[in-house]
Amino acid sequence: MYDLAIRGALIEDGSGRQSVVGDIAVDGGHIAATGTVGAARAEIDADGMVAAPGFVDAHTHDDMELHSHPDNPSKLRQGVTTVICGSCGFSAFPHMPGQRSPDFLSVDGRWRNYREYQEVVTGHGIGTNAAAFVGHNTVQRLLLGIDSTEPSGRALLLVCDDIRRAMDDGALGVSTGLIYRPGRNTSTAALSRIVATVADYGGIHSTHVRDESDGLLDAIAEVASVSRETGAALQISHLKVIGERNWGSLGAALYQVDRFRSEGIDIGFDMYPYTAGSGPLVTYFPPDDIDVARARLVQIIRCDDYPHFEGRRLPDIAREEGISLRDLTQRLVTAPNAGETLCNIFEIHEDDMLEALSHPVAMVGSDGIPQQEGVPHPRLQGTFPRVLGYYTRDRGVLSQSAAIKKMTSVPATRYGLRDRGLLRPGFAADVVVFDPTTIADCGTYTSRADPNGIRHVLVNGQQALLDGELTGVRAGQILRRDS
Repeated sequence: MYDLAIRGALIEDGSGRQSVVGDIAVDGGHIAATGTVGAARAEIDADGMVAAPGFVDAHTHDDMELHSHPDNPSKLRQGVTTVICGSCGFSAFPHMPGQRSPDFLSVDGRWRNYREYQEVVTGHGIGTNAAAFVGHNTVQRLLLGIDSTEPSGRALLLVCDDIRRAMDDGALGVSTGLIYRPGRNTSTAALSRIVATVADYGGIHSTHVRDESDGLLDAIAEVASVSRETGAALQISHLKVIGERNWGSLGAALYQVDRFRSEGIDIGFDMYPYTAGSGPLVTYFPPDDIDVARARLVQIIRCDDYPHFEGRRLPDIAREEGISLRDLTQRLVTAPNAGETLCNIFEIHEDDMLEALSHPVAMVGSDGIPQQEGVPHPRLQGTFPRVLGYYTRDRGVLSQSAAIKKMTSVPATRYGLRDRGLLRPGFAADVVVFDPTTIADCGTYTSRADPNGIRHVLVNGQQALLDGELTGVRAGQILRRDS
């Protein structure tokens, strides 16, 4: 007798093949059988529902969420069962206990390295599975300081040694954030040395490239050259083109990606289904160089210094405060807690975003920055239901099977997560059951809300979401890359 049977679901197995109606048997934390299955100790009636592999969020900043809110509710409620952490050059490790990190992760815990981080979070249990990159910015900042220039000689050896230790502990590879400090001070030559460290392990280089605006093609060419030299696979984070003058040009970037792939460079990318980006305000607006035109596109979503600004656009705040937009922006980026002020910037065209979503190697990643107060970017809570509801069911941009493949087997294969991403016998029982007629993201840029339509979520065979409600079960595991 099986532990659990999901009965009468429309099974989307994650491969992209046509769905079929049938049952799924779960036993011992794994998929035991599909089709018509026998008796089970517990059952889920999934008539009229879709059953799919649990979604893999290909790009997150959930490193500290797994510690501070270990159920990871914003992801479970979307049907996400695995999160990829350590993105954009920042990770929860390495870390100096007692020293809170000066970035949007705000790392503060009793671990020093990836092994100890794993021990802490698995010690209290986690709601989703997780795998992580080691962040180059985090490593270099800890060793050399946030304003350090390009590491060379012994300093570069120290950075590479720390990255190597994280790889020994099971990291997926190294992530770089080449618009952030200190990554933006790193030359291509030094970057190649850093990436070569993970290439020796069969690891991946995940990168927030130097320029997503006028210089996007040059930025992609730079990191592709690093992969050509080192042999490391390349993952471009949240591929997009920003700025109205660049709208319509993402096709050229996709053509470039395809050309490099045809030359044997292993390139993939992730993206999110929204037209606003998000991140630390100080990254986009240096105090001595305020781009007023860009500031007009900004909404504050977290601000410890001026919490009453949260959820509002800068032009509206400036009018109310009776100051210029330049002076307001400068005030915000020089405030005591400016490094933790987060914003949305509405500078992506939907046509470009959809072109990225439709590309064969595209994966879906939320890129959401967890926050308990204020109004987060809606991608934090709605990315996967938005793809399946608005862009798949309502607008027909993708077929349901194609959309689910981008959320399951494509990222699982890309990150070497063996036995994840498919509903196949022997695979881990990470399963989401959702209503295809009601699934939808419900949050907006001014109000946060949980999505609709996600009915059940299994993580390693245990019910983490039952009839739309969290059960409190923490069955997640730390996953390692299978090279």
